[in-house]
Amino acid sequence: MADLIPWSHDYVYEKLERIDASSGRLYVLPNGVQVPSVTTVLDRTKDKTALKEWANRIGQAEADMQRDQAAYIGTWMHATLEAVLSGDPLTLGPDWQAMKGHQMAFTLANRYFGAISAIHGSEVGLYYQDCYAGTTDLVATYRGQLAIVDFKQSVRPKRHEYITDYFHQLAAYAVAHDWRHGTSIDYAAVLISVQDGTTQEFTTTGREFQQFKDQWMERLAALQV
Repeated sequence: MADLIPWSHDYVYEKLERIDASSGRLYVLPNGVQVPSVTTVLDRTKDKTALKEWANRIGQAEADMQRDQAAYIGTWMHATLEAVLSGDPLTLGPDWQAMKGHQMAFTLANRYFGAISAIHGSEVGLYYQDCYAGTTDLVATYRGQLAIVDFKQSVRPKRHEYITDYFHQLAAYAVAHDWRHGTSIDYAAVLISVQDGTTQEFTTTGREFQQFKDQWMERLAALQV
């Protein structure tokens, strides 16, 4: 796949050290400052009422098992997609859940990677001032536009109105990329591989994407209060 999609070197991305602390993931910036990750900010500012109700309904042990299983499959899916993009050798997982992750990755790649005309960076570390940092799955020219692209796996199909956190995550990466690299990213895509074998693409641009950027900055400010 690395031979099918050209790599661009328009931007030079820095490697950021990650620290998994008890309070959440932190990143160490080039100046030595430690800042929260995008996912940590999202987790600490989200309404968890629905998640708690779901855990109470099925039992905490079952909820933990389902979350751990989904995270495991997602880890293998992301590792597979990284290998597809980079052309590096693919390490096969040790069990059938890992095989599910491989399968979901190739399903996603076959469905959407033909729309990528240039890869600017995979697993790109980004940060905004001394406020936050994170790692986006992909910065690419996607459907003809410079875009932030994120890969997700899901047990069941999603709906646009229920994935605001995903859009806020994309907005955070776009804001950081614009600040650090002088861009004006106005397009982002969430590509979802569902465990039933289907895929979904959700995109945002224009006024809606700007609203997500504003809402992200509001969540960041709420965490810092």
